[in-house]
Amino acid sequence: MGSETIVCLCCSIPCLLTLFIWMGLSLQNYKPNCYIEDFYVPALNKHINSTATTAANFIFFDLKLQNVMEDNGVLYDTINLTFSYGLNPSLPIGKYTLPGAYQGNKKTAHRRDIVPTHGVNWDDAFAAVLNGSKVVFRVDLDGKVKFKRFFSYSRTKALVVGADVEVDGSGNKVRRKAIKMKSGGRGKPKLQLEAGGSLISSF
Repeated sequence: MGSETIVCLCCSIPCLLTLFIWMGLSLQNYKPNCYIEDFYVPALNKHINSTATTAANFIFFDLKLQNVMEDNGVLYDTINLTFSYGLNPSLPIGKYTLPGAYQGNKKTAHRRDIVPTHGVNWDDAFAAVLNGSKVVFRVDLDGKVKFKRFFSYSRTKALVVGADVEVDGSGNKVRRKAIKMKSGGRGKPKLQLEAGGSLISSF
């Protein structure tokens, strides 16, 4: 074996190892991170006239979907959001549906919109925050995703996460940072009200 052959082998082995490591990492799939970036309930804003406030029976939300993978895209099926109020058990008060979409690698998308609500005793909730208490809402996300690897897609995976959101007398969520939605929790309540929209930004 000549010296040139040995040199070629020494150069090719690190390249092959790098290629194998890259292929191995690209085959690892991670579900997107889902966050409640913003959450505002005008009916609970004690700094606004109470009569006008309690008539505003809707919630403004900002949902963030983050694809953390370096090399793989995410194909979302229809995403269903369920909004609930209270604890033990929570009361389903609204539903929001997002159509499917594709998200590229390392991309972040936001959906900002309002969802009409139904069945909330806003007078009682407003009285609670007026006394300095906090009220609890919950957002549950139910959908399915596929991961794009090279030129093909993986099998469908369930994406089911949720988060509790505390709201104070400003009508805003108490936690200023984004709230990460996690799997598990209080289960999926029945859905009642529907609205629709599409994802925006950075797909």
